[in-house]
Amino acid sequence: MRVFLCAFKGFSVAIPMAAIASVALHDSESIEYKEDRKTAISLPGLFNLPGELIRHIIILKNSDTENDYTDENNIILLTTEIKCEIDISDQQIFPLPKALSATRFSILFSGIQFNAGQFSDTKGGPVFLLNCEELRRFIQKEEAL
Repeated sequence: MRVFLCAFKGFSVAIPMAAIASVALHDSESIEYKEDRKTAISLPGLFNLPGELIRHIIILKNSDTENDYTDENNIILLTTEIKCEIDISDQQIFPLPKALSATRFSILFSGIQFNAGQFSDTKGGPVFLLNCEELRRFIQKEEAL
């Protein structure tokens, strides 16, 4: 699976390229959205890492199976710098340890890779594979509250 790898302190997040509509550099401290139907999520904020700088903006497709990019109901991820683009085979991704199931955000990940040191551009630590469909469900639940 082809992914973009975003490094955080102590871990990295792999975002599947099949789920991405577009990527842009983040060049200002504030972002304004004119569309009411877009949801912006700061990954550093979500992971309680306010010191991490937002370097990239990733707009997710409305569905992982969708080929077209539509301008409605988009999820916009604000993330640290995309360090690299890599292939991770399914054999290198393992289920999350049961101990992590107690965390609120464990549902957002579909797997983990432990030997992240093989990617020389990352800070090391585990790589968590983002589950974009679960992220959409999580956002819908949070917006319903």
